Amino acid sequence: MTERRTDHLTRKRVAEMSPEEMKRALLVSEKTDLPNRRSFDEGESSPWIAMSDVNGLKAVNDEFGYSAGDILIRRFAEVLVSVGLDAYHDKGDEFLCKGNTYQDLNNKLRQAQQILSQRSFPVVSVDNRITIIPGADFCFGIGTDLKEAEVSLKRQKELQKASR
Repeated sequence: MTERRTDHLTRKRVAEMSPEEMKRALLVSEKTDLPNRRSFDEGESSPWIAMSDVNGLKAVNDEFGYSAGDILIRRFAEVLVSVGLDAYHDKGDEFLCKGNTYQDLNNKLRQAQQILSQRSFPVVSVDNRITIIPGADFCFGIGTDLKEAEVSLKRQKELQKASR
């Protein structure tokens, strides 16, 4: 019988991790330094949940490269934390937030939208030129569980497309 676990370098690195390093590797997003989806799922429940994602990430990646998109994702994570949100990096450009009230989540996410849209940031484009991106936007949906938040997010995206 052949060994299914063939990535010996990763296995060795994991075996050598301290408990703190192991916990970080399991519960923190490498890209954003926010708690990850597993941390969200295993953490305390919340009466309200928000789901959000960055608008136009594909266009940023296509025009400036994936490193620019990664900068945008990190910037978004920083803004979510700066307004006091209990934020988690789900995957890609998707983030989750927990809150005690709908109003509190809504207010903080709207504040984050305003900050992100007004804060420019430099990126190095694929041709090694420094370009300033004037800001970014994101959509969000809020619900009492992930399913409701996802439906609300989809509705917000549709409304935004219709208003263009």
